[in-house]
Amino acid sequence: MKAVRYTAILVSALPVVLKAQNVTFDDEVNLWNIQLGQQATVFAENAYIRSGPSLTSAVTDSLRTGTEVTIVSAPHKGANIRHFYAPWYEITYINDHQKKHGFIWLGLLALDKQTDSQGFQYLFGFDHFVQTKAIEEQDHFLTSIKRLAPDRSLVSSYSYRFPFAGQLIAQGKLLSGMGLENVQHIFRMEFLSEACGVPSDYYYVAWTGQHFIGLPHRYSVGDAGVFYHDEKIQFPSEHRKNKNIIYKYIEDGEVLDEETGNYKVSRRLEAFKWDGYKFTKTPLSE
Repeated sequence: MKAVRYTAILVSALPVVLKAQNVTFDDEVNLWNIQLGQQATVFAENAYIRSGPSLTSAVTDSLRTGTEVTIVSAPHKGANIRHFYAPWYEITYINDHQKKHGFIWLGLLALDKQTDSQGFQYLFGFDHFVQTKAIEEQDHFLTSIKRLAPDRSLVSSYSYRFPFAGQLIAQGKLLSGMGLENVQHIFRMEFLSEACGVPSDYYYVAWTGQHFIGLPHRYSVGDAGVFYHDEKIQFPSEHRKNKNIIYKYIEDGEVLDEETGNYKVSRRLEAFKWDGYKFTKTPLSE
């Protein structure tokens, strides 16, 4: 049976209910970190706008991916859609050159967005939550990154599994090609935690100019006074050793003496060879 890489610890401070029928995000504190007056971006292909904060309210409009909206209310009691619970927000937006308002379900908005120098947008968000039946598999969010042209038309997309465990912050960062051949940009998606036993996850996706390619993922997790696990990724422009190699540095620490805080530390290194189109794990001697 495949080992689960971490165990989620449920404590009252975590703004989420795990291992229920659906994941439940707190209305006030969640991965989107929406604030009154903030601009947000529609992530769903077709986001319905309603007359009130309810699935029974009339649909008054629909907005496509990349549309900017402004949050004009505190969160309203939410709904379970796409197998997870999230709140509603009142919004204003421009459509057909007119300012309009309505209500949108939070799960239809992007977690974050970055724009390159040519006006292309990189945004990521959740498609839906998946409850797996197999014991050896983790429940997860099917998560996607989308690249939009300046006119908001979809250029390309890429999906991956994110096993949510109570992280508090989601943010994205658009990097250069970082020395990888045939790569224009790397988009890093971060799911950050401040709680013991809950990992911070970092997903990297390369844009080649034609399509997205997933790169090695890393995570860090720890429990103060007990253990820690930390991973770091270095690309060719950072390590300057081999333009075709991505390095992952892994460090584990286990407390030997709680009073002195002495740790037993072990370190190892993994290497991934990039051929301009994909990566493969490779022996360090290459």
